[in-house]
Amino acid sequence: MPNRTIYVGEGDVALFQRAQGLTGGNLSAAITRALQRFVEIEEAHLEGFEEVEVRVGSDGVYRRKRFVARRIAQGRRQPTADRRGEWFAVYHTRKGRFAVYHKQFTESQKPEHMSWGDTQDPRYTVEYWNNVTEFDSAHGWEPADNAEMSLDVYENLDDLKAALPEDLARVVEDNAQQQPVEELDI
Repeated sequence: MPNRTIYVGEGDVALFQRAQGLTGGNLSAAITRALQRFVEIEEAHLEGFEEVEVRVGSDGVYRRKRFVARRIAQGRRQPTADRRGEWFAVYHTRKGRFAVYHKQFTESQKPEHMSWGDTQDPRYTVEYWNNVTEFDSAHGWEPADNAEMSLDVYENLDDLKAALPEDLARVVEDNAQQQPVEELDI
């Protein structure tokens, strides 16, 4: 195997030593793993994909899941008479599958904490729901006891459409045919 020399700045020596320690003394393995991950993510970005991290679980117990995909649709259903609402985010994965991030929640009993009429409220964005800290806390409007979040993966578009509300399935079908990124020479 050929030898390569890398120069490490004084400020980065501790980082390299820590990486070497985490890989059992094999700094080459640490660098290779880091470069593989870097190349994978950067190539995905060039193809219009991004790293997606979501929470799944219920009853205040949640796990994080991560994958590489591009979001092709999202939607929500307002709470019904039983105060249940839903969020959907649909992704086309880099490996060609489809992932549906689905959140079912019960609207708070305290209306001042959840204003469904204000569409500018950041709580309507998928980004908020992916990063919300209230899921881990016992204060505020307390969705942790009421939210169920799941991630389902489908092999093809037909299976995916059968699992979605009809109106969202139409949007997904249209958007799935689009190119991830249109390069403009302007």
